[in-house]
Amino acid sequence: MALYSYKLSNALSDEGLQVTLFVDAQYELDDQPARFIKAKVLSSGNIGIRPNQHRIVRAINILVAHLLNWYGFYRCVRKERPQILHIQSLFYLVDWYMLGFFKRINNAKLVLTVHDVMPHKFYTRRFGRLELAMLQYMYDKADRLIVHAETNKQQLLENFSVDKHKVVVIPHGEYSLSRMSQEISESQARSILDLDDNQKVILFFGYIRKTKGIDILLKAFDRVAERFPGAVLVISGSVIQGESFSEYGQIMCQMKYKSRVKCLIEYIEHQDIPVFFRPADIVVLPYLQFHSQSGVLHLAQGFGKAVIVTNVGGLPEVVEDQTTGLIVPPGDVDRLAWAMTYLLENEELRTEMGRRAKKMAMERFSWNAIAKATIEKAYS
Repeated sequence: MALYSYKLSNALSDEGLQVTLFVDAQYELDDQPARFIKAKVLSSGNIGIRPNQHRIVRAINILVAHLLNWYGFYRCVRKERPQILHIQSLFYLVDWYMLGFFKRINNAKLVLTVHDVMPHKFYTRRFGRLELAMLQYMYDKADRLIVHAETNKQQLLENFSVDKHKVVVIPHGEYSLSRMSQEISESQARSILDLDDNQKVILFFGYIRKTKGIDILLKAFDRVAERFPGAVLVISGSVIQGESFSEYGQIMCQMKYKSRVKCLIEYIEHQDIPVFFRPADIVVLPYLQFHSQSGVLHLAQGFGKAVIVTNVGGLPEVVEDQTTGLIVPPGDVDRLAWAMTYLLENEELRTEMGRRAKKMAMERFSWNAIAKATIEKAYS
């Protein structure tokens, strides 16, 4: 979310808007050039959190940090008196109330970007009526709701009672990391990851959760590895709270070619992202369920990589099948294995797909275009 807000804030500033971005006190993009004002009033929510801490104590600490964030936010809003409040991320268990409070004390237009129509936990446990009511309340309070794909708009209208006229579709912007990308070559990145120059790299990148289909990817890769001795699967990202990587470890123990799976299960800082994307031949998003658009997909396109995605959420609206990547059914080991094999066998096609994907990212999903659409559709 930090990179998205950073890119959008810079682009809005380029359009002549005075933008203040509320950021963490330890802002991870502090080293990047900013054409907007940074208000460091937020806490990451880790105050008082310790390893193996009881979940109730942990929840209280996170709640306290979150309320302190709102207090800092409140002070800045009272001082700045903005005409527009554009919120990118919400902790709905608390924010449903705070959003209503801010609507009462401030006359600013409230714009909410719905990055995930349904929270990811919706798929992993029972999602209660109270939680749905909180989301409904927040959507009611917003003057404009931004989603990233037509599919997401339909999902929002089907799951919530929302005025369709206040829902606007604005694509997710490209995620090229030009300055950071230039700091490392492909050969350097391969050296860091202990990869040989002749190995073909299949990359899974991003947060790890059950709905991402890593189990399907592992099973499919075992078939691909048998045909391509130089194929390597790299899995990189952190596991979301409440889930575990152990079930994937169990699958790997049963794999014939488990030695060709490299895992770095931790949060990847923005400056290290090129280390993983530079050597990648294919980026795979084998998602099973998805009510959003993917920053990882836009990263892959920004780096000029061929992608394989599943036909879920807004992913098919960004990938042109057989042109910038391949689209396969979710949960289908056979089709995923075929897609990876097909791209590994066709280097020229793979390269051309990556070139087209990058061109599309820089034109259709440029942040200048996103900023203009945001001003026209959401702010006006």
